[in-house]
Amino acid sequence: MSAHLRPALMILCTLGLSALASSAAPAARVTLRPPPGQPAKSVVVTFGQVFKKGDIKQGVLVSAPKASVQADVKCKYDDGSVRFAVVSAIIPELTGETTVALGDGIEDQLAKPLPVQAADLLRTDFDATVTLKFPDGAERSASARKLLDPAGAGARTWLAGPVATEWLLDGMLGDKDGKADPDLRAQFQVRAYTGCKAVRVSVVVENCLDTWAGNIGYDVAITLGKEGKVLYEKKDVNHRRLSRWRRDFWWPDAPPQVAVIHDLAYLSASGALPNYDRSVVIPEKTLAAMVGQWAMSTETNIMGSGSLTKYMPTTGGRPEIGPYPNWTVQYLLSMDPRAKAIVLGNGDLAGSWPIHVRNARTGRILTLDERPKFWISGYREGEKERPLWQPDRKAPPPQRMADGKEDPYYLSPDVAHMGSFAYVPYLVTGDFYCLEEAYFWGNYALLAQWPVLRQDGKGIMSDQIRGNAWGLRNIADAAFIAPDGDPEAKYFEERIHNNLAEMAATMYGPPEYNKMGFWGIRTVTDARIQGAANPQWMITAPWEHDYLIWSLHHLTELGYADAAKPRDFELRWQVGVFTHPGEYDPLLGAPYRMVVGEMGPDKKVIFYEDWKKLGEENARLTKAPKQEKPRLSYDYSAYLGVVCGVDAGFPRAADALKVLLGITGGFHGMLEDPAWRVVPRNTPLRVNDLSPEKRSRGDEKGGGERRRE
Repeated sequence: MSAHLRPALMILCTLGLSALASSAAPAARVTLRPPPGQPAKSVVVTFGQVFKKGDIKQGVLVSAPKASVQADVKCKYDDGSVRFAVVSAIIPELTGETTVALGDGIEDQLAKPLPVQAADLLRTDFDATVTLKFPDGAERSASARKLLDPAGAGARTWLAGPVATEWLLDGMLGDKDGKADPDLRAQFQVRAYTGCKAVRVSVVVENCLDTWAGNIGYDVAITLGKEGKVLYEKKDVNHRRLSRWRRDFWWPDAPPQVAVIHDLAYLSASGALPNYDRSVVIPEKTLAAMVGQWAMSTETNIMGSGSLTKYMPTTGGRPEIGPYPNWTVQYLLSMDPRAKAIVLGNGDLAGSWPIHVRNARTGRILTLDERPKFWISGYREGEKERPLWQPDRKAPPPQRMADGKEDPYYLSPDVAHMGSFAYVPYLVTGDFYCLEEAYFWGNYALLAQWPVLRQDGKGIMSDQIRGNAWGLRNIADAAFIAPDGDPEAKYFEERIHNNLAEMAATMYGPPEYNKMGFWGIRTVTDARIQGAANPQWMITAPWEHDYLIWSLHHLTELGYADAAKPRDFELRWQVGVFTHPGEYDPLLGAPYRMVVGEMGPDKKVIFYEDWKKLGEENARLTKAPKQEKPRLSYDYSAYLGVVCGVDAGFPRAADALKVLLGITGGFHGMLEDPAWRVVPRNTPLRVNDLSPEKRSRGDEKGGGERRRE
């Protein structure tokens, strides 16, 4: 049995038989919605579901009217309760919205049919073949059937039960003589439902091995069935180094596509996602615009960039920057299937970036345990510490970066501006490709750090503060969804604990770094401040720290209790700037830059450790000839940080939130962006109760400026 399935509990519910052996109310519900105006027959569906800790203690019991269902448990909490499961169902006819109830109880003891077997699929005419034709005339291909046939019952599986079995097939691309391509690998994720009348196959091609191939050019064709029906073709693919792509197909025919509607309130309550403001309604015109832009984009085919910014280090506000991307939050708040398709599409296209490093020996991600001194940037001396790139097999066409310079390996990743692309897609689909994509992006955050500051295999984040925030998020999210038994779970968890211990030890000492909670400081030169009133000032970027506060708080909600100490250290200043009005003007509470101290004659930093001095120095910093009143330029990020303080029960955080919203007059500007509209979990937020006077004052003094980073 596959290692992925050892912890799994598989439950069947057939016509006339209820699998629910418990009278307890369901822990979670998922709604299935057929296409408008017509019943859907022979419906097959698979989705992911995260659970609150303690909700599912005995087993995942799935109930849906007249449906056969199955649950594959992927991981559990430390108390033994289920954290995540993949649910599959077959429904003979869906005439309207149907609720799938997910509860806790003892597995039905009735005899269950055997899982769908490889032999069942091999008795059909199923096949999926990917063929690559290279500029030198060579042709290489891989076949799902030829990989599954010899493996048979021993093939690695992702799902296995009486409703659906999914095989994970990985193999070489070979020529007619069986000679393998030295650099490219093919994957087929083949999911067959009962009777094999609906088979979904994901075709993946990777240039990710740690043999360091350069760009590879080819034409690609994908065929289905023994008859070799061509379903996809693309000429002149430039397959960048350390990247991958995939396409999904159904065989023999696509079944009815039903919408899977998750309960956002429950997803958020699990701690897996922030508590987004569910009163926000995503307008139809916004959704239609998203769909239109996606349809018109030339970047949605394989190796495209989708909605992501091609040159990731580009500064300025953009939709992928935030706890989770704007397009993802718009989907979560609307549960619109059109928005979901874009979220999943961007998750697939995250494979286009050159960040994916697979160990050719193990077949898994290349870890710091295996190469503690490795650095993906490749600038450090030492053959064993950097990738030794092979020459391009075909030179890619020249591309231009934002600064106009040529970049032959465009797209360009960057940890400081890195979004979350695969985590939410995995949460709602349970798709294996998305899981591995989350692994790759979490690992990239580690491989991109300079080994000296990273402390080699310890994996200490040493990026910009914002990079540390987004990197820790991606690492922790990957650990949270890692199936029990996957080595990546322990690998990512160890790096999270290493980082949290390092931060706490430095912040709290002894000696304590400073009593105000300042962190990540720069000189005025490093902060690019010209004509500073005091050239010895030490500066920080508060908005970057807001991101880190959120990330650390997110880690606590994922179960990393040791993230609370560094989060609370930073909350000292974030809450304090809004709760000491007699000494520190709250209008200076969310600037682009903040003075926190100055460099002493002995080259040691002297931190300002009282609010009056801090207020006076920051008033000097923000003083401008034509600026009558300061503004809350980064109210959106300050709001996020303060809300984390409210949820954490940090002293006076609730007071700070009232002051901040009183200044802004409510949600407008960047605060209108649903991606930043995270509301306290246990404290009502009554922004609409702000008085007209406060609204007016906020519009005058604190209009949310578009973020610049």
